[in-house]
Amino acid sequence: MIIYRSTRPVILRIFSNSLFALNYSIKTNNQSKLPWTSIESTNQLLKTLNNRGDYERAFRLFDNLIKQNNINIKTLLTIIDTCIRSNKIERGRQIELLINQSTKWKNHIRLQTSLINMYMKYQMIDQAEKIFENIHQLPECDIIVYNTMLKGYLRNHKAEYCFNFIDTMRSKFIPDNVTYILLLNACTVLRDRDRGKAIHNELLSTIDNQHVHLHNALIDFYGKINEIDSAEKIFDEMNLRETSTYNSLMKAYLVNNMPLKVLDLFEQMKQYDLHMTGPLAFKPDLITFMAICDACEKLGLLDSPDNSYKEYNWKKIFSRSSTVEK
Repeated sequence: MIIYRSTRPVILRIFSNSLFALNYSIKTNNQSKLPWTSIESTNQLLKTLNNRGDYERAFRLFDNLIKQNNINIKTLLTIIDTCIRSNKIERGRQIELLINQSTKWKNHIRLQTSLINMYMKYQMIDQAEKIFENIHQLPECDIIVYNTMLKGYLRNHKAEYCFNFIDTMRSKFIPDNVTYILLLNACTVLRDRDRGKAIHNELLSTIDNQHVHLHNALIDFYGKINEIDSAEKIFDEMNLRETSTYNSLMKAYLVNNMPLKVLDLFEQMKQYDLHMTGPLAFKPDLITFMAICDACEKLGLLDSPDNSYKEYNWKKIFSRSSTVEK
């Protein structure tokens, strides 16, 4: 096992060096267009640089590709992601200009959707709305564009905007699971009991029992409006649960000042084998830990002289996880 662990970084370095060698060959290549395999490799390199956080090198590589006239849709989508990750809004504006100057790219729905996402991330709602107005009548415009706008409004604390926007959306598309999750999140933020329940009623005949995150959103909503019985009912009726589902119900218990219920639910989680990949797999994460700590604090266990809170020690939880997974 030690050999494998030490070998893996070497392999990654070899792969990385090969990609940077390719980058060098791009810089020195006199041809106006590079082979198809080269652009695919450089796109992969851009993604690798993003994942490393090496954004300046990613921008330099992109500038090189522009000079070579050797970019495609994937290149542009990746460099927009670079702008989002690196907080380089001026770079993003330059890329938007580049896209809109091209008849081939200016009406490309995925590129424009990525630009909407970028401007929403920078709290530039007006700019995002302007792009939406320019593309929403295009035949290629799809529900992903609308969901991106909804997500952007939520990100910018404009939950009320979602409900004005959904009326426009319904005239063209039937909401999908992502739409309903975003709308329920808006209801949760606003603690809008009537709208949330109306959405739940709308879902009753169509809800996908395998869609974990949609059920999680319902649990979050009912927890926030202090209807814990409804949250528990949804949890109990789910055919498929994940750690995030348990976390949602734990948070609902905390909102409703029921810390003992959090610890009881944690005990339920521990009854299931870590090797399970389907329902009820127990893989605690940071949110689980925070919920347990909050519950223990509310109960005064963190200051208990008999150390009764040790059962919920985070190191102990992951010690169990590591033992089972090995």
